[in-house]
Amino acid sequence: MAGAFLPYLMVTVCLLLAAAVAYLYFRLQRLENKRDSLTTMYLDQQQQQISALQRDVARLQARLEHQAQPEPGLSPYNQAIEMIRQGLSASEVASRCGISRSEAELIVSLYRNSPTS
Repeated sequence: MAGAFLPYLMVTVCLLLAAAVAYLYFRLQRLENKRDSLTTMYLDQQQQQISALQRDVARLQARLEHQAQPEPGLSPYNQAIEMIRQGLSASEVASRCGISRSEAELIVSLYRNSPTS
């Protein structure tokens, strides 16, 4: 009798194992879908933050460019002094004011950290 019961026991164990594997497979699928959903949501948030930062950088660049514009009617050297006080580099000042780089560097050394700025 014990010999006849063994095949039924094996079939039952195999069915239980198959059910457990199916359950684990579907559970894994659910977890992967949830992970994908969270990843997408996280990436969307990151993209929104990046876009906001890019807009902020563009606004700051526009403000800096506006501040660095020379005032009409000033001599190139007076314009250079104002730009140096605003923090522009000697090469930027030279190209914007039409003066040589060595002149711009001289203005930097004279006016960058002067107490009158």
